[in-house]
Amino acid sequence: MENLSASELPSDRDGSKFFLLKEYEGRQLPFTLVPVEILTPNGQGLVEDFRETKGEFLGGGVMKSSDFAKEAKANPRCREIRQNVTQQIYAMPKSERQRMSAQITSEWIAFEYSLVISQTIFGHITSIKWDQIEKIEFSRKMLSPYDVAKLTYRDKKGLVQIKRIESSKVNIASLKSIAIACSVSVC
Repeated sequence: MENLSASELPSDRDGSKFFLLKEYEGRQLPFTLVPVEILTPNGQGLVEDFRETKGEFLGGGVMKSSDFAKEAKANPRCREIRQNVTQQIYAMPKSERQRMSAQITSEWIAFEYSLVISQTIFGHITSIKWDQIEKIEFSRKMLSPYDVAKLTYRDKKGLVQIKRIESSKVNIASLKSIAIACSVSVC
């Protein structure tokens, strides 16, 4: 899915795997609820846009994924968006370029009913219902500040997709806790 607003997205509320925050009022959560402020401005905007279709924000973090980047690069519209953004950044003063580079990133965002992968520089958004995720395998990268989550899920056409994302150890631990709370199989 690229550049879709909440009104264009089908609601994910018909899923069978989810975690409703309102059911935990006054009770301890099985994961740490991450403040939306840790996301980039783009991610914060997505949280606001997608609350209607994907429920409340549970957590997220900056990530990198050559798998999702490859998918975005294959889309002509996404390549065009990246070229435009790159040209705009290049024309900015150095201080502005540094500020923009901190805002343009890839991030995973967990909602009650789905996991959203956003690649800002490509304008590419992948939304995966927790129901579609068959399993998430977690592993550590030796001598690296990053850990890895390998998502195995069925896309909208029913085809099995396997995608790797890398993020900080704290972010990957948070994703694992949220996935378990949403009844996703983890390894």
